[in-house]
Amino acid sequence: MKKFFLLLTATIIASTVFAQTPIKYQGEVDLGYSIGTGTFAADRVNLHTIHGAKIGNYFSAGLGLGLDYYHEGEGELVVPIYLNMKGYLPVSEKVSPYLSFDIGVGVGASEYVSGLSGLYCMPAIGIKAGHFKAQLGYNVQKLSEEGISISFNAIQLKLGVVF
Repeated sequence: MKKFFLLLTATIIASTVFAQTPIKYQGEVDLGYSIGTGTFAADRVNLHTIHGAKIGNYFSAGLGLGLDYYHEGEGELVVPIYLNMKGYLPVSEKVSPYLSFDIGVGVGASEYVSGLSGLYCMPAIGIKAGHFKAQLGYNVQKLSEEGISISFNAIQLKLGVVF
């Protein structure tokens, strides 16, 4: 009986050796527009890039870097640096709806918003079709300067390329 369980365990372990999930590089470049919501509604243009790993057909994770240009008033520039995670639900070989989540910080890069500025967070839904993607999300950007904290939240639409 002991030999049977030992043989069974060895067989199970050996059968999973070749069942490894493929991991490969994935890059993305997105161009988007955010429509401000709430008390401090500020619209902005977004240019973001994400580089990381696609793990199998259902998950990807990477580091993102962006430029968010707040074009109202003086024109402010914030550089979001974040971790991006996506869960895919492939419906065919080329089409995959997904859920996305970004979490990180926004770094001010202009006169009135400088240094480490605050939380950057964005849950989103999207669809990837071939090498193209479209995404709709809710962007939460907290900015702090000289002891004052302001939330610049927005509904964000992004179109991009996946490579």
